[in-house]
Amino acid sequence: FTYRKQPKNKMKNSCSRLSCIALAFAGIFVLDVGACPGSPSKVHAKCDITVQFTSPCSVILEEIVSRGKGENNWTDPHNQGTYSLEAKEMGTRVEGSRRTGDGKYTDLFDFQLQDDGNGGCKVRACSESQVYSILDFSTNYCNLRSLYCNKKDDHCPIVSADLDYEETYNSCRQRDARKCIAFRADA
Repeated sequence: FTYRKQPKNKMKNSCSRLSCIALAFAGIFVLDVGACPGSPSKVHAKCDITVQFTSPCSVILEEIVSRGKGENNWTDPHNQGTYSLEAKEMGTRVEGSRRTGDGKYTDLFDFQLQDDGNGGCKVRACSESQVYSILDFSTNYCNLRSLYCNKKDDHCPIVSADLDYEETYNSCRQRDARKCIAFRADA
């Protein structure tokens, strides 16, 4: 467990130093609730999830970044969108954006990775539309899932790691995994 001091404007989304320490001693792992990047639109679709991986965070981070950069000819299986990303905070956070394949919309996303203490990795991830939207037809979910899904999941393309995971939905009403594999590079 590590405590990360944040700028004052972000402290409203974090536990205080004392409460973080108390929760750590109680055996409760807390991920920063500020995982969502925000949106200028008051009404917008989003997907906020927690994903428990069996692999260490270094493997998860490498796969997310490799897919986001399109390494080994990886192509976004959700309508061939384009990812731009930035690894931050010494390998514990990735922020980025995904532009839809038709170029009309750009969503922002954030992954926060934390060692679970058992050799695995707990990830808090969130993607938010940046324009007025109520229905996104699972796009925000797929923005995230496409960067970590495995071959078992509808033959999801990978770069190097076929990851095992379990998803928990914090606030993600539209999450149809079948919509995430709309395009297969090997088809």
